[in-house]
Amino acid sequence: METVARILLTYLSNVVYDPESAVLDLKELPEEFREFGRGLMYFSKCVLETTELADALSKGCLDMKLPPASNELSSPVKNLHAVLKHLTWQTQQVARGDYQQRVDFMGDFSDAFNSMTEQLEQQRFALLREIESRQREIHMLARNKSLYELLVGKIAQWIVVADADTAEWLFISHEMDSTLTGIHSEQRLRQWMKRQAEVMKGKEEPRVTELEFSEEEGGQYYSVSIHPMRWHKRNALTFVISDVTRERERLNNLQNIANYDTLTQAYNRHYCMELLDEWLDEGETFLICFIDIDNLKHVNDQFGHMEGDNYIIRVSDVLREFSPEVITCRIGGDEFVLLIQNWTAKAARERMEALRNCLNAANRKSGLSFEYSISYGVIEVEEDNILSAADLLNAADEKMYEYKRAYKKRLIEKQ
Repeated sequence: METVARILLTYLSNVVYDPESAVLDLKELPEEFREFGRGLMYFSKCVLETTELADALSKGCLDMKLPPASNELSSPVKNLHAVLKHLTWQTQQVARGDYQQRVDFMGDFSDAFNSMTEQLEQQRFALLREIESRQREIHMLARNKSLYELLVGKIAQWIVVADADTAEWLFISHEMDSTLTGIHSEQRLRQWMKRQAEVMKGKEEPRVTELEFSEEEGGQYYSVSIHPMRWHKRNALTFVISDVTRERERLNNLQNIANYDTLTQAYNRHYCMELLDEWLDEGETFLICFIDIDNLKHVNDQFGHMEGDNYIIRVSDVLREFSPEVITCRIGGDEFVLLIQNWTAKAARERMEALRNCLNAANRKSGLSFEYSISYGVIEVEEDNILSAADLLNAADEKMYEYKRAYKKRLIEKQ
């Protein structure tokens, strides 16, 4: 009996932690246990089919072959698959502008989805009204504005008329900003206008360009439109100079919002995928390390999302200690990616293991009632790589799950 129990327990352990090694030889069992063994093998087959489907769904794969109808264990997961397929179709419709889509069978998710589509529709109508209003304003301004108003300084821009051949200043609409009229800045502005005069020679169409002063010179940005004209029988250029420093700063802030995760200040998934595509296009050689925060859902459920956020921030801080030149990205709720250059895979794994141990050591010092822990997977990307960025992330994700399964198996064996 003890031998039979050991054989069956070993088989079940392999089904859970090492499916490829899960083999049960019925001949090793006494006659009276073989029927039970066959039933256990069928049950395990159903479990593995269901697990494979659940694993595919967790990675966003909705096109895999479904378990047969005889597998009753997989029915709830197949129902979830059907729901996700339908939600995917509805989301695609929303992406195409159909904001009438509604979900009425998923509780809180339904409320959130329906609220989102309603807000998108309202925002679309509001944006259309704003565009129409702005177009009317622009049309009215274009009708009423005259060259005389420009030259007498009734607008915020500075107007400088310069000789097209010598760049001599012939007219200035009003007192210019001190950034433009400091000793060094004015010299640079005159030299810049002279270069623009060379560019504009023989051209009749206006040109729009930018002028930037470094932080030492005031850190200002200007948009400049240049118009050829005649000025008292001389060929001249009119420079219309607008201070766009605040707009540039707002643009930079929006760029930061687009690229950074607000909770951790690590780069976000958008930036990660852009950089991955860039490195792949350039044929770079690098490593991808995929990190998953262990048991984050348990921490959120048992201790609250504030404690969960602290967990995420702590992991992010530890990952930044990998190396100053490594790119740290948070690509999901509990998932991070490190983009690493000039490291071997072996050295990267050793470094990750050291960081994992550092995270575990912090648990003992802080006296937390749960354990900080991460799982990771490292893959190499060579210059002749043909996989897409998404495929590479999936490969690194699979390496991470191999690490997670192996770690859980070691814990079971120690017990």
